[in-house]
Amino acid sequence: MFYKSSNSGFLSTLNRFFAAFLFIFMLSCQSKETGFVRSRASMDFDWKFTLGDPAGVEELDFNDSGWRVLDVPHDWSIEGDYNKNNPSGIAGAFLPTGIGWYRKAIKISKLCDDDKYFIEFDGVYMNSDVWINGHHLGNRPYGYISFAYDLTPYLTEGKNILAVRVDHSKVPSGRWYTGSGIYRHVWLTQTKNIYIPQWGLAVSTPKVDKEEALVNLNIQVKNETGTLLRGQLTNVVYAPNGQKVAETSEEIELGKQFSGSFSLNVNSPVLWSPDQPAMYNIETQIRVKGKIVDTYTTPFGIRSIEVCGSKGFFLNGKSVKFKGLSNHHDAGAVGAAVPDDVLYRRLKLLKEMGCNALRTTHNPYSPEFYNMCDTMGFMVLNEAFDGWWKPKAKHDYGNFFKDWWKTDLADFVHRDQNHPSVVMWSIGNEVPGFPGEQQKTIVSYLRSLDNTRPVTQARGYKEPYADIAGFNGHGEFKEVLEKYHENYPNKAIIGTEITHTLQTRGIYRTKTWYRTKDNPAPWEKPEDFAKMEDKVYKIKDLSKEEIFNGITHKYQSSYDNSIVRIGVRDDWNRVEQNDYYLGNFRWTGFDYLGESFGWPARTANFGIIDLAGFPKDHYYLYQSLWSSSPMVHILPHWTHLGKEGKEIPVVVYTNCESAELFMNGKSLGEKQMGQERQLVWMVPYEKGVIEVNAKTNGEILCSKKIETAEAPAQVTIFSDKKTVCANRTDVIHFEITITDKKGVMVPYADNLVEFEVSGPAKLLGVENGDILDLSPHKVYSRATFNGKCLLMLQTTNEPGLIQVKATSGNLKSSKVMIESFE
Repeated sequence: MFYKSSNSGFLSTLNRFFAAFLFIFMLSCQSKETGFVRSRASMDFDWKFTLGDPAGVEELDFNDSGWRVLDVPHDWSIEGDYNKNNPSGIAGAFLPTGIGWYRKAIKISKLCDDDKYFIEFDGVYMNSDVWINGHHLGNRPYGYISFAYDLTPYLTEGKNILAVRVDHSKVPSGRWYTGSGIYRHVWLTQTKNIYIPQWGLAVSTPKVDKEEALVNLNIQVKNETGTLLRGQLTNVVYAPNGQKVAETSEEIELGKQFSGSFSLNVNSPVLWSPDQPAMYNIETQIRVKGKIVDTYTTPFGIRSIEVCGSKGFFLNGKSVKFKGLSNHHDAGAVGAAVPDDVLYRRLKLLKEMGCNALRTTHNPYSPEFYNMCDTMGFMVLNEAFDGWWKPKAKHDYGNFFKDWWKTDLADFVHRDQNHPSVVMWSIGNEVPGFPGEQQKTIVSYLRSLDNTRPVTQARGYKEPYADIAGFNGHGEFKEVLEKYHENYPNKAIIGTEITHTLQTRGIYRTKTWYRTKDNPAPWEKPEDFAKMEDKVYKIKDLSKEEIFNGITHKYQSSYDNSIVRIGVRDDWNRVEQNDYYLGNFRWTGFDYLGESFGWPARTANFGIIDLAGFPKDHYYLYQSLWSSSPMVHILPHWTHLGKEGKEIPVVVYTNCESAELFMNGKSLGEKQMGQERQLVWMVPYEKGVIEVNAKTNGEILCSKKIETAEAPAQVTIFSDKKTVCANRTDVIHFEITITDKKGVMVPYADNLVEFEVSGPAKLLGVENGDILDLSPHKVYSRATFNGKCLLMLQTTNEPGLIQVKATSGNLKSSKVMIESFE
């Protein structure tokens, strides 16, 4: 599935065809005259759901008439209330968990003897058990892995009942917010009894240059007819423009299981890269007695990757630095059940910032994530596990690791191996006290599954078996990376989790804060800072005395001066100055739920984008470091009542050579950008307009201005779409801003905004990015935090006009209308 940018959302109605009308799937035999093409239908709509663990739910005749009807992806935890007494605690953002049941009706109009049906779950958190018509299909404890079951032996013509039990009663099951339920897509695949199994085709491109690329295929075929057959297997390669560029066809002998390797040559290939994410397709067909029995389509990219020790990482023969971010899988108000449109919006923000790489912390992500990375141009450091044989949270996957790691790692690799975006595997993260033999065992097994990519381990540098030394927080100290390189000069280093800084949108302090000393994590003590201070990359205070007082210590400064061990600018200088340092994956791109420093905080503000998806000032700092498009940004805002005459540090980020600052039209001087990576003017505060012109070679390439806001006067609404599809999947983001009468955002505004929604749309959630706001997400109101909040709606299957009105007390209200089309 490819992403195509559209105002009508990520998924077209065609992709949801089988979910039309009553959303019960009507599947039947295909004509034997024309042959057979496999089908894959969405199973997302009209599930029955209940919290609790009643008896007999898996049985066909169980009465679920009183259950709630909903669509998946679904996360029941995010629907609950934040409560200090919820056993999920700090790790789970104080949200509820428990046991939940889902039931789904599947209608099969006609069953043929050679039909096969498979139910495919992209992710269920956690400890899932699945039944069809009362028959137990299996259990999968790992909540992040994709899996499938064969339904065929238990299906009947007419109504069939799929039942899923999700057991998330033992918590904490992770060190961060995990969500609960069937939180990813579900699919029903129909084939005949000669077919390529799920993830049964592997693509690699071992030889690549501008003139020609060798494409190798390894293909599995299952023959469940009970008869030895001869067939023809055809592979056709289609270029990004849709033209056929290579083909191979061979006679094969089909026993119970066939495995074969095939090679094709593609002339003048279009190479995949973050700047040019070109995707090819392979269409594989199996014919028996001249009839098509299966067609299997595989997207892939042509690219080469190489790690040259101290020289760096090379993509298609060119040195590339990882401009990377670590992220957890949740997305603010929707929790772990992230619609495709929401995920795309998040990735689009990162792409516009200049990010070229993402790390899946600390687990496999949804298949849609990798599809988007393929087509949008992100390199992926694909991480399989957090810990290994010993649990890191009391009830996490470590309790199941011994019995399941090989199965889950194999499914993980087989699922994701054809994605060109996946350029590196990670086998774990901050595994406490692991012996080298454990690393060796996992790396060896992974290489037996796929030897086309390098392997790393986050904070696994102490043992030698991974290809690339992964450093987390310890690598932020002075001389740590340099000394490691001296000892292992031929081993490349990557910052798997570097750097850690904290910011709260719209909050500023002029004195530098170091987490251990000024805002210690639960495992830290302020007095510990003295032991590490000489190893920390210190940041000079922006003023002798603190200018912005009276701010809770739970909020962090949006200047680049709230760090753990190293700031953004110092670390990126290290990346650029050292070839052996391949780049880094900052912790984190987005604020994520859980892993806070204690009640009532629901997160710890590590992200450069907040829980509502609003960028903080660090977003623009990274953009100045990572993007080639001319940009300039000013901070802080310029509404500081009561500080008239006080010198305020005005900071400018830009990727241009210089910048000139103006206060109410008067030039405050031009400054050249240097290794400090920011420009600072001390400006006596007065109301008015601050403006900056950024220049290269003396030419103004971009400008920006900020203005003092007056009293709140109106509510404004911006929607990211003007039209949508009535497909039950499209999502509209409404950005709400409190402004003065001139339209200037009021940066301290905390007004309660109420929403009136009419038309064919349902509420997905509300959010404002405030880590201390514990209001529920599934309501039609939200206070703004520092001037902003967010409303998310999702379409229904009915076309029509969606109207949203936002009101706040005596402020002028705003209204917006969105057309939803069939």
